[in-house]
Amino acid sequence: MDHLKPVQWSDALSVGVKLVDDEHKLLFSIYNDLVTALRTDRPLLLARRVVEELAGYATYHFAHEEELMKAFRYPEFEGHRREHEKLIGRLMEIDQNLGRSKANITSVVEFANALVGGHVMRTDVKMANFLKTRMPDGYQPFDFSLDDGGGVAL
Repeated sequence: MDHLKPVQWSDALSVGVKLVDDEHKLLFSIYNDLVTALRTDRPLLLARRVVEELAGYATYHFAHEEELMKAFRYPEFEGHRREHEKLIGRLMEIDQNLGRSKANITSVVEFANALVGGHVMRTDVKMANFLKTRMPDGYQPFDFSLDDGGGVAL
């Protein structure tokens, strides 16, 4: 697992829409939990739990993105939505197969890299660039922000 590295949030990962960035930070935190799980002496047991958490949170996050895209009539909505469906489908497949072979750990790593490096850095940045041109200054989608429970925004 030496090739698997945690993701440290930086401005380079920001898509520039606060809600989306906050949710991406949480997705990356779950990804980092997966990195930690895969480095333990019981990687499959822990990885399965984290994959389930990732699938649940990704579904929640993708729903928010899709609401934003619909609200602002994003012209590439259908393609982006289909990409979300494929990612969730892939996660479900990984979850079902995790534990059957070591090759499945590789598929978890590949998926996580596709989510971060592919979907977030390409597809979501493109969507966010469009949204930023349509959102009024100071607009906060869904009128809330995520925090750590102590009033500190993530």
